[in-house]
Amino acid sequence: MTWRKEAGTEDSRSFDYIFLALLVFFVIGVIFRSAVVFIAVGIFAAYLIAYKIYNKSVEKSLSLKNKPRAIKLFPGEEINFKMEIENRSTFPLINGELTFQIGSAIKAYTLVKDEKEYWREIKLPLSMIQKKKTVLEFPVRAEQRGVARVKNISYDFPHLLNFNRLRLRYYDFYQTEFIVYPKLLPVQGANAVFHMMPGESRLNYSPFEDVQSPLGTRDYSYSDPFHKINWKATVKTQKMQTNIYEKVVDRTFVFVINLGTENDKNMVSFNKNLENLLSYTAFLSEYATKMRIPFEIYINARKPGKVPYVHLHEGEGKTHYMHALEMLARVHKQAPILPFNKMLFQIGKQSIKPKTIIFIGDLPAGSIDMMNSWKQVQNSVYQVVEGEGGAGIRPVAREAMRNAT
Repeated sequence: MTWRKEAGTEDSRSFDYIFLALLVFFVIGVIFRSAVVFIAVGIFAAYLIAYKIYNKSVEKSLSLKNKPRAIKLFPGEEINFKMEIENRSTFPLINGELTFQIGSAIKAYTLVKDEKEYWREIKLPLSMIQKKKTVLEFPVRAEQRGVARVKNISYDFPHLLNFNRLRLRYYDFYQTEFIVYPKLLPVQGANAVFHMMPGESRLNYSPFEDVQSPLGTRDYSYSDPFHKINWKATVKTQKMQTNIYEKVVDRTFVFVINLGTENDKNMVSFNKNLENLLSYTAFLSEYATKMRIPFEIYINARKPGKVPYVHLHEGEGKTHYMHALEMLARVHKQAPILPFNKMLFQIGKQSIKPKTIIFIGDLPAGSIDMMNSWKQVQNSVYQVVEGEGGAGIRPVAREAMRNAT
């Protein structure tokens, strides 16, 4: 049963009074053997039977359409949200009121005028004819990054037999979810962070080759390394031959986000610029998608499981970008923080090939030293830095890299 009568409503008290009156009249009728009194008892009994039938009919007849759906928006976007509810009983429900709450990421701005009252309950007048479906539609606006759900749904209406207010509460989990993506805050200099490194992307001009993808042979040159000589081809042609391989590069971006910041006492606290950090990451993810560059994301928000941090595996394309936006939207504003250097240590254990790494957030003491242990090329490590004119990307200082060694 998805709808249940809320305990403590006034109609239960009325039922008790009428039932008590029925008992009193029944005792009087037995004592005085009065037919009139027994007629009154019959009327009360019929009323109570109708009362019970009505209550059960109302509780079982309400049906709220509840299919899983995710509504995805950017801050400031608006949509018309629909809720479909059906009254399957033979009794109409008149002058009722549907109440519910929505998380702070979404606002139904036309239903509540008073900003102070908005976060308590949203109330919507609703009358339902018997055996009919009713579709409620109202505009909602995405206010801020996050995930919101419709919860605490109830329907309040006057009882048909005693006119007291009856409240039915919806106890199922309402499966509609609003996902509000981060804003796309621009980061200057993103177009300059492309470096040619060993990888799998084919390119005609690259200093790196994939030895697993031979293209053929050519005549040997004195500048060719000895290990590239193809001896079988040399014997066959009676000339020194050198293997030719596919030219490859790695254009993978790795975004590493630090949600914490250290104070003067080396205590880690939540970064007040959390929303900006996630917005910069969203912008860089969009840029990488447009440039057809694979990327992956690490965030030191603690989560249960073998991997104690939030991680989006390497991928590319629009679908991967949408997964990135959703992951960023789900980062809680007060998520427990994993020590940044601990996450870096775990990333270093998994790192096999060099990639372009972009730090977003503060770099705590010891992080550069840990980066050196990855044996990364200095020019492939960058950091997003905020300034008065916005955010920009700059290489991690060489001085810091040398001091860490």
